[in-house]
Amino acid sequence: MEVRTNIITHSKDLPELCKGSFFHSNNLFCMLEQTPRLRPCMVVAIDEKGGVVGQILAQIRVKRRFLYINFTRRARIYGEGCYKDYIDYIERGKLFDIMMNALVAHLLRHRCFHIELSDISKKMFGYRTLRKHGFVPIPWIQVHHSLHSRAPEERASAKVIQRVEKAIESGFETRKVESKAEIHQLYRLIKRYYILRKQRYIPNEELFQQIGNSVFGHIYVTEYKGKMVGGSVVVDSGTDSMLWFDAAMEKRYMFYHPHTLTVWYAIKETHKRKQNHLHILNLGLPFSHSNYRDFILSFGGKPVSAYRWFRFSNSLMRHIMFWYYQI
Repeated sequence: MEVRTNIITHSKDLPELCKGSFFHSNNLFCMLEQTPRLRPCMVVAIDEKGGVVGQILAQIRVKRRFLYINFTRRARIYGEGCYKDYIDYIERGKLFDIMMNALVAHLLRHRCFHIELSDISKKMFGYRTLRKHGFVPIPWIQVHHSLHSRAPEERASAKVIQRVEKAIESGFETRKVESKAEIHQLYRLIKRYYILRKQRYIPNEELFQQIGNSVFGHIYVTEYKGKMVGGSVVVDSGTDSMLWFDAAMEKRYMFYHPHTLTVWYAIKETHKRKQNHLHILNLGLPFSHSNYRDFILSFGGKPVSAYRWFRFSNSLMRHIMFWYYQI
């Protein structure tokens, strides 16, 4: 298949795209375009008939460093892209190589030297392509909850069910947000929750508001005596869903476990929508001991060994990291 590539940075130039992945869709592209300090950059592969057969969307994060001048940019990519259904695994690998060649070249020309790619469906997909461009594969753990064959109650541990029941009996309630003001309040809670967790990036509030208005977005809040004590953000991507952000005042209400109720409600609502899986994004660094990872696994999630790919701006750092992991 002979294809050509095109880089798109404005929604008005978007052609008809492949369907199936929220993180490589025109919906997310438009959301990013309206979010401060986030810029969309999409590469599309076009066949000889002029139709799009694949696309990859990168989220460019701009950081203000000094006197409001943008010195650094970082690109974030979730997954290997979206392709036409008739394209098989081998052809997808070839298209991925062609599109990444164009995308990485564009990012480097625009001073975006740090690139992160995660949540690839197959562990070794695109390995040769990413290594060619100086990406370093770091072993990572991904967790997803299967919802298509068994109910969440059958997979969760007895302790989770007990904590959920205790929280509900004590007056805690989780529901879907009803206004922009509630999304604003949840955003502030999430920002405070992750203030000491440097591995987590929290985008501008505008993206949360856009997700709340989208048919693909589901934002939930947990309340106790009229006060918001937790919440979560879930997005649907085809037949799967992604838990993008979750937070709760766990230490203040440690005997009631509002975080458990918050995540449980997100899983239950995803199951009601008949989604196949709920994936946990941004699970954290791949330490041998992780309280958050153990917490997520207690709901019956399945851990999957994967790579998270990083392209560092410093070439010496890239060589050291690749040597250290011996991959």
